[in-house]
Amino acid sequence: MSNIAGSNRRNALLGVIAAMAVVNLVYGITFPLLALVLDAQGVSKTMIGLSTMSQALAILVIAPWTPRLLRRYPPARLMQAAAVSLAMLFVLAGLVPNVWFWFPLRLLMGALNSILWIASEALINEMADERWRGRVIGLYGSVGAAGFALGPVLLILTGSEGLLPFVATSVLICSAAIPLFTAGRYSLSKHETETVTGVWGVVLLAPVLMLANVVYAASVESLVTFFPLFGVHHGLSVNFSLWLVTMIGLGSMVLILPLGWLADHVNRMGLLVLCIVFTMAGLLLMPLVLTHPLLAQAFMFVFGGVEGMIYALGVILIGERFRGALLAAATTSFTACWAAGTVLGPIAVGAGMDLFGMGRMTWIIFAIFAIYLPLPVLALRRSRQAAVSPP
Repeated sequence: MSNIAGSNRRNALLGVIAAMAVVNLVYGITFPLLALVLDAQGVSKTMIGLSTMSQALAILVIAPWTPRLLRRYPPARLMQAAAVSLAMLFVLAGLVPNVWFWFPLRLLMGALNSILWIASEALINEMADERWRGRVIGLYGSVGAAGFALGPVLLILTGSEGLLPFVATSVLICSAAIPLFTAGRYSLSKHETETVTGVWGVVLLAPVLMLANVVYAASVESLVTFFPLFGVHHGLSVNFSLWLVTMIGLGSMVLILPLGWLADHVNRMGLLVLCIVFTMAGLLLMPLVLTHPLLAQAFMFVFGGVEGMIYALGVILIGERFRGALLAAATTSFTACWAAGTVLGPIAVGAGMDLFGMGRMTWIIFAIFAIYLPLPVLALRRSRQAAVSPP
């Protein structure tokens, strides 16, 4: 970014990374906490999936407007307002624990969180030099994963009953957002020769990358929402199930750094294919390791790192391909695709568990990845053929 240099650039990076911590903290705590509260009230798994869907649906509503907001207002100012508002909404959710009230509330929370997410990704990709893109995005993703991991840990400490977990989350959001207020008034660079084709038009420019975020979101948000219930079904305590969700976040936080370095040295599409294949294998093995506590923790740690790299590679490849106004539009589209996955994933997995049984959760998520896998495989094959073809 041309208007950021020296200590100002450092402050901007700190603010952007803090924003991603807030984004993941919100999702890391909201999905399991609200699922546990609703389950205790006797709400069906399908209705829990619909409640989760409403939070993601907001991104689809606000996504077409976000590039315009990023051009009109400094991204840091938008992120500051969104973080403070999210903290207040969490307290409101705890004061009124009702599934019907939570539908519009989660819609608003999803809209605010999407502004944080889209603005932070657009800025981090604009600031990242191509030679270091994988490592910069790796650090960004690592801090975001730490925010995600804090959610289940907080639930273990506070429990899921009463107002305490909601207030504690609000305090954490405010704390994580402090660096945002040092980020300054920076804006995305403008490339006058670029033509923005709209949020969904950009999807057609890079469908393999965009759909990667759909399937990633469908998987990870279904796991966050239903894994505590899945673990209890397999004889685990609620707290240990939540701890295993935390291990997914910790694995992503730690392993995404070396995997980000690897992405700067290998074919990135090929690495995406490998991460998807290993994630699918992990889903098949997951029920077999849950009853062995040490093995389960190590397994979920590695699984989280590999699965988290699917998302990080999408961000890296988006930044590699787009710049300026198109980068803002592509980032918005990428986040909107995440929302689509979060809409489709929990509702499909929740309905599938109601229909086929709680123990089928991992098989349903496996099927989602299996449907997508041929697309990056074909993209990798085409890129290799293009590399060896004569000019």
